[in-house]
Amino acid sequence: MITIEETLVVDAEGHAMLTLPPSVKPGAHRAVLQIEDEVASAPEKKRVARKAGSLKGFWMSPDFDAPLEDFREYME
Repeated sequence: MITIEETLVVDAEGHAMLTLPPSVKPGAHRAVLQIEDEVASAPEKKRVARKAGSLKGFWMSPDFDAPLEDFREYME
């Protein structure tokens, strides 16, 4: 399986062109296409610097690793 991440420009008729790498041999292939928002409208994510002690006050339930009732049938 090859993962290709590419920005496609779609024309008014709904056509887009994608050039595949040479490792893709001729023949039938299965492809999954995920359409996201337009690239221009995607906001940039600001990276916040982590600080020591930022998880102060964070706690996990003592039974965090306990089996869940919802999966009891699956686990048997």
